[in-house]
Amino acid sequence: MKAFQVKGSFRASERAWQSFTLQVASEDTAGAEEKVKTMLGSRHRTPRRSIKIDDVKELGDKDITDSVVRHQVGVKP
Repeated sequence: MKAFQVKGSFRASERAWQSFTLQVASEDTAGAEEKVKTMLGSRHRTPRRSIKIDDVKELGDKDITDSVVRHQVGVKP
């Protein structure tokens, strides 16, 4: 597993877009995008067509700030 940082925005209401930055653990960038769309759809009831992903970046071990992602990747504290 690798750690990725995904940046983008989603439609929070008819006129407003909410930006987000999430860290996720995945095998590749496509899996990271899929996981983010799943998480946002579940948390905010946002359809996938209302989620725009701008950037997906692989993170090094020292750049991971999310403790769950650190555990999933296998990085010691």
